[in-house]
Amino acid sequence: PRRREHASDKLRASFDDMSSPYVYTACSSDDIADVYAIERASYPADEAASLESLTMRCAEANEFFMLCRCSSTNAIIGYVCSTLTARETLDHDSMTTHDASGSTLCVHSVVVAPSWRSRGVGKALLGRYCDEWIFGDERLRQRVRVMRLLCKDNLIAFYQTYGGFTLDGESSVVHGAETWFDMHRRADRAIGMYVC
Repeated sequence: PRRREHASDKLRASFDDMSSPYVYTACSSDDIADVYAIERASYPADEAASLESLTMRCAEANEFFMLCRCSSTNAIIGYVCSTLTARETLDHDSMTTHDASGSTLCVHSVVVAPSWRSRGVGKALLGRYCDEWIFGDERLRQRVRVMRLLCKDNLIAFYQTYGGFTLDGESSVVHGAETWFDMHRRADRAIGMYVC
């Protein structure tokens, strides 16, 4: 499907003007193969999203699927993808479908390509997604009441510091072999700690 216009398209010009090393765009169907390769390289097999899931998120929840590209090569170096649910909490059903009438945004993946890790890309990616892509877009801000995600213990501090998320506790969701934790962030929590 054709990429939907997003408020961040206006921001793209300002990012380029600031000589940012990153450019943020919506995902298109042409990008899915590259996104899937990064997903498979970033998660264990029992945790990685399937090609079908990523394709569905791009087609049905495109406005919530943000890519980070290297400004000099246009290569995809990271992404965040999410879907909406009408449920208050995350469970298997809310994490596998997209309910456009929902107001809870389920963040599925915050991923940086292996060769781009330890360069601050993840911090910039998460900050831009939360503060500008979602809550900086007035239309999306009206639709998204709260963002929710599941993460492993070693990433709790990352999401608290760079995304403004609050820890809710251990999740009841079973996904892969490890324990997951529920976190949330409301629209009124501005962070702005990203640097690029």
